[in-house]
Amino acid sequence: LASFERVLVSGDSLVDRFQAGAASSLSTSQKQGLWLFESRARCWKCHAGSNYTNESFHNTGVSWAKEPVDLGRYQGTKQEADRGRFKTPTLRDVARTAPYMHDGSIRTLAEVVAFYNRGGGKNPHLDGRIEPLGLSKEEEQFLVDFLKALRGSTNWTVNAP
Repeated sequence: LASFERVLVSGDSLVDRFQAGAASSLSTSQKQGLWLFESRARCWKCHAGSNYTNESFHNTGVSWAKEPVDLGRYQGTKQEADRGRFKTPTLRDVARTAPYMHDGSIRTLAEVVAFYNRGGGKNPHLDGRIEPLGLSKEEEQFLVDFLKALRGSTNWTVNAP
């Protein structure tokens, strides 16, 4: 599966066009979402770069208190610091990939944004980057609108070697 995912190409989203200088590519709401993404919401701390991922592992508290316990990266490394850590996914085409989180426990992008706005799922190993954001419902919707604008303008294509 990982090999297949590496050959998927997603681009030419509304955000890509905006960043290339086409200011009218994004709606006012999507621009507000971009501003929040890059500022108060601090999304860029984990979803950085052209693929909107830092390729690192983080504990956001998803499924922390659920059974069976999902230990994440700890299962492979046996390092205490890796308890509940999962790899940060790309946000490209995120509107196409519901349900969300490593366990599929969050159904919509609005629910994902609300989860992070609450400060994730509290646990002793929660990543220090995850804390309540203090966003209004309108600001949460701006972020959702921005995330939807990361959808590529064409269907996924396979970039075969």
